[in-house]
Amino acid sequence: MSDHTHEHTHTYTHDHDHQHEHGDHHHHDQPTPETKDRMVALLDYNCQHNESHAAELKRLAAKLKEQGHEAEGAKVAEACEAFAKGNDALRAALELLKEG
Repeated sequence: MSDHTHEHTHTYTHDHDHQHEHGDHHHHDQPTPETKDRMVALLDYNCQHNESHAAELKRLAAKLKEQGHEAEGAKVAEACEAFAKGNDALRAALELLKEG
């Protein structure tokens, strides 16, 4: 497993950097925010964060297929679709929260 870093633009702060091993992914152990503004910030951050990981997984799926691992690449691509669907729901919740 290799360490890597990736950038995120967000307004919700948390006490760790974005360097992590993907075998032991970081978790956000902070309490759930209680104000609307903080909830909006957290949802926005998570959408951006998820999109970053979805892009990584999409590249992985392509690389797997490129190297002859069709079934594995197809499963990762399937997971990307589920990731996108979940993120669409999070974005919809974010927009509803902003409107409300």
